[in-house]
Amino acid sequence: MVNLNHPQLDPNLNRSRRVPGSAASVTRMPNPDLFQPDVDPKDPYKPTHTGLFDGKITDEKGVERAYTVYVPTTMKTSGNMALIFIDSGKKARDFIAANNWCAVLEACETSAFFFEAPNGWDREDPGVELDAATKMLAEMRCMELFAANAPSIYALGFGDGAYPAAVFAMTHCSVIASWAAYGDCKVDKVLMDHIGASPSDCDEFVPKSLVKLPGFIIDGGEDHELVSYFRKACACRDEKLWNEYGRVYRQEQKPGEFYLNDPVICEVWQGDPEKAEALGMDAMIEAMMRFVTSYRRWAGEGNAYIRRAETPKSMGFKEYRKEIDGLVRLWHVFEPTAYRNKTKEKYPLVVAIHGFSCSGPFFAENSGWHMVAEERGFFCVFPTAYPRKREGGRGGLFGGNIARTPNWNSAVEKDAGVPDEVSFFRQMIEDLMEKYPIDPERIYVSGHSNGSAMTQRLMRYMPELFAGFNPVGGVEGSMDGQAVPEPDDTVRPVWYILGEFDRAGMYLTGHTAAVFESLCHTNGCSFENRSFYESGIHNITVAKNAKGDPLVKFTGLKNYPHTFSPDVSLMVWDDFFAKLRRKADGSVEYLG
Repeated sequence: MVNLNHPQLDPNLNRSRRVPGSAASVTRMPNPDLFQPDVDPKDPYKPTHTGLFDGKITDEKGVERAYTVYVPTTMKTSGNMALIFIDSGKKARDFIAANNWCAVLEACETSAFFFEAPNGWDREDPGVELDAATKMLAEMRCMELFAANAPSIYALGFGDGAYPAAVFAMTHCSVIASWAAYGDCKVDKVLMDHIGASPSDCDEFVPKSLVKLPGFIIDGGEDHELVSYFRKACACRDEKLWNEYGRVYRQEQKPGEFYLNDPVICEVWQGDPEKAEALGMDAMIEAMMRFVTSYRRWAGEGNAYIRRAETPKSMGFKEYRKEIDGLVRLWHVFEPTAYRNKTKEKYPLVVAIHGFSCSGPFFAENSGWHMVAEERGFFCVFPTAYPRKREGGRGGLFGGNIARTPNWNSAVEKDAGVPDEVSFFRQMIEDLMEKYPIDPERIYVSGHSNGSAMTQRLMRYMPELFAGFNPVGGVEGSMDGQAVPEPDDTVRPVWYILGEFDRAGMYLTGHTAAVFESLCHTNGCSFENRSFYESGIHNITVAKNAKGDPLVKFTGLKNYPHTFSPDVSLMVWDDFFAKLRRKADGSVEYLG
């Protein structure tokens, strides 16, 4: 009889990390004694830790559970992470060595955590394994060996490890991007119904059984209940499709749905065990890894959005590296079709700035700014911060001793030390203007989190270069939490955006209101006569100057976490950036 009373199977347990302190919100600080090497100054963007590493957790029964991590040399900052439930009784290093794991992980740019079960996986009390897996997630997210992030977490199970992988996928359907299993992953019907009826983590009105999660299941049986479960979750229909591994079920497009954030791309594959055995384990490991890593789960409203994984190549980016102020700096440029077709002489430019521990390509996937650039015909540049030790600020959140990771030197103070980011952005834009026909009156900047702080630093110390500013996910402040007035009266059109689950919250109160009021003063707008309106999840406040130009805006997003999504980029371009110009004399023209 399966134990349904374990705390990890509580229907109200929230795994989204929007509810700190829950049984699913386990954290693990990095080892303060672990040596953290500095980056290679000739190639600072490659990982500082690679190869095999061993660790252990203690499960709730007091049993030490070992695991082995493989970090590939191809690992990207905020890259892919896979939790592998291996056959019970096997050693992780032996399991890795027996097949082509290292080569596949290098090719898939994925770090994998191979989790052992020395006494077997507990099928009667699966909550015990979920509790252990939750501790493993904390190991994966601690940033000790590499920068971790949420969109690309995957689960795979092999042999009898397929069962805990299946239960983990069902319970963590709002957390992971996809999953795969090769082995006995038949789940007790009572347990399946119990999990499926539980409210989803990010929308209490949607049960877990209807949260989309792509899966690749290699297990016998034409009418496999787990396959049916995930087919229903992904709204897949039977089109009688096959591939070399077995059946393929594709998500069905529903008339009238809007797909900007959440495209119709989910698939559920049911592999044939006989075909899998004929192909061999090496081939199946590669197929399963390529399947899972083809998806991302990007945070947003509700249970997040499943989208296809992208690369700089697939997004059509050009990579540039240049030594600036003694450091090798990196940025990626998106060139729109309008430029390649020479539809006009000059084009706008959006500078899109990623958050802490992320990268330019990561933020492109997250924000979709390159997609808006293609639709609206402007250049977009995605710089990557120089990887360095995190000083102060959120570094304490991770325990301080994390791997070197990209983060912007975005302090409010004018003399913020090295690297001098204002100098970097100025020189990067000068370089872009030498290479491309950029309209100097139509340069804009948008950033998220640590990139929001960097956007506000540019707004403070380099306003004359930009026609508009869009900080998302964070509001600039001083050490005492007070609004810091801008250093001069240069007009700085700005649109702040915060989600309900951002640290500052979604409402124009307290420090956020003080900053908004300060920018109203800088831009000659009336804080007292500001207006307010709603549009879907958007709560929008607008302050206008004497001419009626809306130069200071604030939007709070309901049920929205600490993230950035393509609909925000499209909204900011169409409703704000596209209407602003910075004239040669420094004045701003609003064309609305």
